[in-house]
Amino acid sequence: MKAVVLNRLGDFDSLVDAEVRDLKVSADEILVKTRAVAVDPIDIKIGNGSRGGRDGMILGSSVAGDIIAVGRNVRGFKVGDRLAANVRGGETYAEEVLVPERLAAHIPDNVT
Repeated sequence: MKAVVLNRLGDFDSLVDAEVRDLKVSADEILVKTRAVAVDPIDIKIGNGSRGGRDGMILGSSVAGDIIAVGRNVRGFKVGDRLAANVRGGETYAEEVLVPERLAAHIPDNVT
């Protein structure tokens, strides 16, 4: 899968498109095909090293998209649902994102 990777902590010019490992859904997680992300203030703080971070990381906290897989314990969501979530340090600058069910919210049908 493709993602935007920060090669050097503190150097936003080192952000690059990269091929990264495919994600595996655990029992309480939802796999989302990313449709939109936000650049949140916490992402900047993590990326500049003031709130953790590391070389070679995928930044991102907020995501909206379509569910493509659910873990065996997930009950409130199904494949095909749309969801939004804020997952601090959730590596959302990627084609696919893992979201814990407890952090996910349905996007209503009347919202585009």
